[in-house]
Amino acid sequence: MRCFRLVPVLVAASLALTGCAQDSPQEPAPVIVSFDDGWGQIFVANVDGSGLRQITPTVADDMSDGRYGNFAAVSPDGKQLAYTRGGKFIDLVDLESGDVRTVHEGGYQPTFSPDGSSIAFTSGDDISIMNIDGSDVRVIAPEGSGARFSPDGSRIICNVAGYLVETPVAGGESKVVLRDQFWNADPAYSPDGSTLVFSSNRGGNNGSEIYSMPAGGGEITRLTETYAVHPQFTPDGSRILYTRATTQSGELVVDISTSNRAELASMNPDGSDQKRFTPRSITAQYPSVGGGGRVS
Repeated sequence: MRCFRLVPVLVAASLALTGCAQDSPQEPAPVIVSFDDGWGQIFVANVDGSGLRQITPTVADDMSDGRYGNFAAVSPDGKQLAYTRGGKFIDLVDLESGDVRTVHEGGYQPTFSPDGSSIAFTSGDDISIMNIDGSDVRVIAPEGSGARFSPDGSRIICNVAGYLVETPVAGGESKVVLRDQFWNADPAYSPDGSTLVFSSNRGGNNGSEIYSMPAGGGEITRLTETYAVHPQFTPDGSRILYTRATTQSGELVVDISTSNRAELASMNPDGSDQKRFTPRSITAQYPSVGGGGRVS
């Protein structure tokens, strides 16, 4: 399926506030969800599904187009968006002004550190990290793809040939978190660091489902019964956004050999209350979620 062509999942003490007592109370920053449509365009929406808008230019369905965008990631404060352009450039977009700048050439799948100061990304066969302005690029894992930070920013976890592997950002020995006969990918931590969600083909279908397990290892729980990948927690940990496959008429797909399309859905962390997030008028994949902090 066109929408899933890039998915390797088949075999897939609070701060003290200064100021006067009459200062306005802080309001939560909006929670922003980003995704690409599998055809070169990137969108963002509010976490309730409202405010959907296209961020990158419309391209002519051609991955050779230098404007082709995918692998979008929202910054933790919800103000910026990093994405892959033309298959090799990492661009940074200011979501308020629309200003765009290229911060790196030669990488894809960007993801922000929890403090928003750095970006990890896939580069060739390795995982690298850089400052948000593109400086101080260095390799932190000699192999892997699809990196995600731990909530404290000290580690990244990624997929290495179907295993889930965790590596210290500052350097040090990597640790295999999950290794078995199945293909495991798309790992992501819950905001409190207690849970790891991921996609895996352990369900026995011609596709992948989403599972959870304790971050330190333990019992694996199946969250979806149909084809689903790319799980991401909302900042408060109350929901999981993910990509799922449906037929053209909207029925959920188990075997992806069935003619299908991609859409975003959300669910509770225990897998309950699964519902479509994006409108049926567009395809959608690779969700990223940011924002939700306190702003003046």
